Amino acid sequence: MQANRRQFVRGTGAAIAGLGVLGGVGAVDVAAAETVPYVSTREHFDDDGNLTDDHDTFDYGTVGDVAGIDTDCVSDLVVVAHGWKKKGDDGDGEAAAEAKFADAETYLSEGGYDGTVVGYSWDSDEGSGWDFGWGTAKDIAQANGYKLAQFALDYKLACPDGHLRFASHSLGAQVVFNCLRILDRSSAWTDRGFQIRSIHPFGAATDNEVPTDEEPETFAAVRDQVGSAHNYYSDDDSVLAWVYNTIEFDQALGETGAESGNQTPENYTDYDVTDSVGSDHSGYLSNEGALMASHMN
Repeated sequence: MQANRRQFVRGTGAAIAGLGVLGGVGAVDVAAAETVPYVSTREHFDDDGNLTDDHDTFDYGTVGDVAGIDTDCVSDLVVVAHGWKKKGDDGDGEAAAEAKFADAETYLSEGGYDGTVVGYSWDSDEGSGWDFGWGTAKDIAQANGYKLAQFALDYKLACPDGHLRFASHSLGAQVVFNCLRILDRSSAWTDRGFQIRSIHPFGAATDNEVPTDEEPETFAAVRDQVGSAHNYYSDDDSVLAWVYNTIEFDQALGETGAESGNQTPENYTDYDVTDSVGSDHSGYLSNEGALMASHMN
């Protein structure tokens, strides 16, 4: 599906860590998406994790009418970033991501969330090799932190009174945490007093020390740029156990919660959802959508 392409001009002196102020928009008109609207960076990266010719560090597109970018502001917006290898049985990554966003909207709204849901679709299915492309996907997830940060700045400049939240599944957590680190270094964001209202990683495929004082940059970003952080984990998550035991030789935030013995920011809370999610890495939203919605509300 073709996306409205967004690429914002970053003025001299306004860009810190690569973030600038809102500028001109060049867009291609497309029919509104029949699914949940979403921000898209699909086909921005190749199989080696490098940017493709027509894209840069910060640009992104939209499919459908994303609030604050294509249409009017809303009072509360949650952006849902999907996880690794989101490409579906037919190999169509974007369609599989769309299905994930539809699930998020369904389970969150049924759970009581009364805001607006949009997705964030990215090249999580690039890469190959002995690690099945995991290393490349991680690099692309980190690079997407810049693009999500640009979206966050654009949204808050357009809708300064609107609440902006991030939810992320699996490797999507690395997109979100790097976005927060980038925002924390950006005067274009911090000088205006902007903040992400809340973050909600579930089944997070990132190291379990990431939001702790063992990683002070992320610790500070969560503490200073987020209203509240809610992490949902299952210690029986079979996918995370496989990836982190076999490839990373570590443990995942979505498997254990924050690493034991480390300090987390006061606004950060872990939720053990093992009893409901068990080993089902794809079962967080269906089993705990109401819990997530209660924290958003």
